[in-house]
Amino acid sequence: MKIWMLIVASVLLGSVGQVILKLGAGRLGSFGLTVQTMPADMVRLAKTPEIWMGLLLFGASFLLWVKVLTRAELSYAYPMAGLGYVNVALLSYFLFGETFTWNKLLGIAIIVLGIMVINK
Repeated sequence: MKIWMLIVASVLLGSVGQVILKLGAGRLGSFGLTVQTMPADMVRLAKTPEIWMGLLLFGASFLLWVKVLTRAELSYAYPMAGLGYVNVALLSYFLFGETFTWNKLLGIAIIVLGIMVINK
C-alpha cells in the first residue's frame, strides 16, 4: 500500500473517532472529572458505547500512524495530519449542524494549501 494511502486512512480513522467521541460526550452530559466525581465519571465512560468505538478507531489510527512513521519522513507525513481538521470541520457541519463560517472556510483552505506546498 502506498504511504499516502496509509496516511489518509490513519487521518480518516482519527477524524471519525473524534466525531464518535463527540457523540458519546453528548450522551454523557455533565462530566466533572473532579476527585469527588471521578469514580462515577469513569463508570459512565465505561458504559458509553460511543466512547469505546471512538477509542477503538483512535487505536486503529495510532497503529496505522506508527506504520507510516516506519516508512515516511516525519516532515512529509506530519503536515498531512492537518487534514484531520478539515475532516472534523466537514463532519461536524453535516452531522451536528455546526456552523460553517467564512473564517472556517479560509482556515481549511490555508491548511490544504499548506499541505500542498510542503509536500510538493
